[in-house]
Amino acid sequence: MRKTNDRDYEVGFVTHTKRYLLSIEGLPSAKVNDLLMDDEGHLAIIRSLADDHVSALALSATAGPGDRYRYFEGDFMYSCGEPLFGRIINALGVPVDGRGSLPPGDVPLRLELDAPGIEQRVPIHEQLNTGVTVADLMIPIAKGQRQLLFGPMRSGKTTFLTETVLQQKSEGTVCIYAVLGKPVAGLRKVTDTILAGDEKGKVIVIAALSDEPASMIALAPSVAYLLAEHYRSQGEDVLVILDDLDAHAKYLREIGLLEGRLPSNESYPGDIFYQHAHLMERSGHFNEQLGGGSITSLPVVQTDLKNFSDLIPTNLMACTDGHFAFSPSLRAEGIHPSISIEQSVTRVGRQSQETMQKELTTKLQILLGSFRQQIEYAQFSADLSTQTKETLRRGAIAEALLRQDPYRPVATGAQVLLLALLFTTFFDGKDVSYVTRYKPILLETLGWHKSFAQMRTDALKKAVYDDFIAQLQALLPVLEKVCQQ
Repeated sequence: MRKTNDRDYEVGFVTHTKRYLLSIEGLPSAKVNDLLMDDEGHLAIIRSLADDHVSALALSATAGPGDRYRYFEGDFMYSCGEPLFGRIINALGVPVDGRGSLPPGDVPLRLELDAPGIEQRVPIHEQLNTGVTVADLMIPIAKGQRQLLFGPMRSGKTTFLTETVLQQKSEGTVCIYAVLGKPVAGLRKVTDTILAGDEKGKVIVIAALSDEPASMIALAPSVAYLLAEHYRSQGEDVLVILDDLDAHAKYLREIGLLEGRLPSNESYPGDIFYQHAHLMERSGHFNEQLGGGSITSLPVVQTDLKNFSDLIPTNLMACTDGHFAFSPSLRAEGIHPSISIEQSVTRVGRQSQETMQKELTTKLQILLGSFRQQIEYAQFSADLSTQTKETLRRGAIAEALLRQDPYRPVATGAQVLLLALLFTTFFDGKDVSYVTRYKPILLETLGWHKSFAQMRTDALKKAVYDDFIAQLQALLPVLEKVCQQ
């Protein structure tokens, strides 16, 4: 049984309010981040302490002067484990999907936890597969990495995120998707995809919607990491998606202004970088002392691709390990994924690739760079050299190979084989129309045909690039045959 102490007898009374910000007197033992509960069971969380009162944020309902608060008596709030998978909860762990209640909680609400130190981490070494060729091969993500996604509305970010969750769900990864400050339609767009079907997988959705108090939206990212660390301590690999932190920052700004804190750049609180960086630091790949699991973070920011130098995007770039830039113009052209390769970067993801993959990626980057440069020159000249024409032809084929239909994942081994064909004689004398026609057949053959079984394995191991290309060259008759049928 829980022991009784002096705090049990303390009662606080609301003296005045500013929307969801409460001033409460009569709680001398209060600490920052303590939970309070009023007589009707509504929760509030303490934000700051003064000599004669505490400031608290109402989490579930607004309060008025005279309302009475006591310390929250429960030890646990969040029910983790198997029952939470496939469910939608709010920032307080309450189900909001209409599918009944959860078992009693076994994880307490703890905020402002320090990130594990360097001695509790291991080098990032394993790739996180998305099923999207551009991301997996050209701009890889490693388990434990923090990769920012930014771009305007309707630029393909949500499609890519849901594809990634579906791929990781199939691999048994725990996926926590926090929907921050979006309307109900935005939540449904996500959940109708990642929770569809009979097999829910290890997916948890935290819904902090735009019609909820700002305090709930501000709390949600911390809750996402709280749950992630619970599963990580059990040896699980966890993917955390925060969609999006730009909205989260705006609600933090609203709270800061209500509290009367001095605003900093663009009226955001002066510690906004600390708050987001403190979250990102909780990602990583950890040693056996912490369970041996990993937490990979994909924070999202909605911003203009042509002007992403605002405070929040640049802050997040500074505390992440790379970023994907999503282009609405690419999406408008029907190109998927709509990731701008030349504006995207991964700083640690290549550590998860073998030498052969790195060499293939380097050659692809050189080819695409030359292709885009020659396109600009070709606009001003009708007389092109043979070498320029060949660069344009091979570059166009490379871009066609990198395009991918939404929700059609490609295994990493097949991705490597498909793009390695560019450096054999297979596409000699062929054009983009040939790729468009036969790419599905090529992917099916490279992904499932027994002749390529060993090469699919070698593609993800320490294969030598020249030997790998030579082996693939020897198997070209198989591909030529299936493309003639």
